[in-house]
Amino acid sequence: MAQLPGVTSYLNIIGTRLRNSNFKFFKRFFRIKRFFIILTSSSVFIAINGCLKTSFSFYLYGTPLSYSLILSTFLVIYSVYGINKITDAEADQLNAPERSDLISSHEKLFKYTIVSAYVLAVIIGLLYGWKVLLIFLFPLLAGMIYSIKITPRIPRLKDIFAVKSLIVALSWTVGNTFLPIVGYDINTMVILLIFYLFFIKSFINTVLFDLMDVEGDRETGTRTIPVVMGKLHTIKLLLVLNSTLLIMVHISMVYGLFQILIIPLIFCIIYGYSYILYFSRNKNRLQMDILVDGEWILIVFISLLQIKI
Repeated sequence: MAQLPGVTSYLNIIGTRLRNSNFKFFKRFFRIKRFFIILTSSSVFIAINGCLKTSFSFYLYGTPLSYSLILSTFLVIYSVYGINKITDAEADQLNAPERSDLISSHEKLFKYTIVSAYVLAVIIGLLYGWKVLLIFLFPLLAGMIYSIKITPRIPRLKDIFAVKSLIVALSWTVGNTFLPIVGYDINTMVILLIFYLFFIKSFINTVLFDLMDVEGDRETGTRTIPVVMGKLHTIKLLLVLNSTLLIMVHISMVYGLFQILIIPLIFCIIYGYSYILYFSRNKNRLQMDILVDGEWILIVFISLLQIKI
């Protein structure tokens, strides 16, 4: 049946607008996606969340926030993860090709900012004293010991089962636990509980990312937990470890510790269950970078609401 000229013209206009609208939507979507790829690939995003993680530690201890130390945390995390991404370029070609391409295309700029950031962090550490400096140097020293083969008879720590996850978790935990209390006298139980919280969270997140990187780790001979144990047993292990944080919260409540931050701590555990189960079924690197590394944005936000209330 023939359509009237006016109707045809109107339909054509609507079709053109819909096509333009969809084009703009997808163009905007890819710009946002590209923005997050740059943030996560350059280690800026994880460094920001590392600052928030350290801020949460300040809240747990009840010590005054030190913005220069939080800035230094950003610089150290940015540098250490930047070094790791350069040294792991071969594995990233398989595990995270978009990240690998971005870093390789801006390698000189990336190296310059990494070195500059770490030098600035060391200078700030010197101003605060040897304890802070040692905390800042710990991730770099741990990474060097982890990667270097001292003698032909002794294997690299990198080649030993589960050592990668333990070293990464410990590197995170040392800074998060001890940086806020340099110069303060804090109860040992409080320190142990906070240490356990950050170590378990860091260990879970590290192993979960290793689950995403199984193919590349297997190619390079890195004996991570998912490579050796398989996906199903790894997920079970992470769920059990996350459940142990319930004991930590229970102990805290029994002894009247962290009372104002119990809700953020419970949220932290529930959120952990959520992303472990979600990424046991979904393999999306960018989503994992944002949702897992970004959990401290939500936790600090809830903490601030609790503190103000």
